[in-house]
Amino acid sequence: MVSFFYSMFGFIVYLFSLLFINMKKYFAFYIPYILFVLTLIYLILMNEKADLHLWLTSFNTPTRDVFFKYYSEVGGSIPFIIAGLALFYRYRIALFILVSQLAAGLVSRILKETWNESRPIHYFKEKFPDINLHQVAGVKLHSFHSFPSGHTISAYALFVTLSYFTKNKMLQLLYFVLALLVGFSRIYLSQHFALDVLVGSLIGVLVTLLCLLYLNKFPMKWANGSLRDVFSGK
Repeated sequence: MVSFFYSMFGFIVYLFSLLFINMKKYFAFYIPYILFVLTLIYLILMNEKADLHLWLTSFNTPTRDVFFKYYSEVGGSIPFIIAGLALFYRYRIALFILVSQLAAGLVSRILKETWNESRPIHYFKEKFPDINLHQVAGVKLHSFHSFPSGHTISAYALFVTLSYFTKNKMLQLLYFVLALLVGFSRIYLSQHFALDVLVGSLIGVLVTLLCLLYLNKFPMKWANGSLRDVFSGK
């Protein structure tokens, strides 16, 4: 575990170097994101895994149950729906969303198969059988492939891409909050632990930044068009 955190530290340093390159233009997303990462690292290091999960899931209410049950799917198929809608606005946005989703999804699948960590429901049944986790009606809890959180990866990949295409600072901040809520929803629903969400966010941000930097090397003038142009005959 120590070696893992050393590797994570190197990963974070590299990520932050990329973030600072883009900080001036997208600081409304990255500044709160960096604060989030540092805060979650502190909580993970200062608390036992089970204790932290129980504390984070203790803020449950019937209203939040319904909200997070459905909102969590923003990290599911929603990014691909948004990519489809973006085709009518600009091909470039749709392409960047799609590429970042596929790249981040591939990284997620490789790591899940490599570690195959127990999810909260299985972890608590084995180590703390007397503790009953809060469960939301209608949510099927998985037992394995907890690390990292795929929904969190997908959400951060989506909202980093959207932030890249907006100059509005309030929208950039909103995108961060929306991504943050997806990550929290995975903990709230007991589908993942805090570490899964932390690493998921880092992967989503880093992979997306790498995709954006790579794709920007190509002019792709055609990508400035849209399906609206096709239908309007432009």
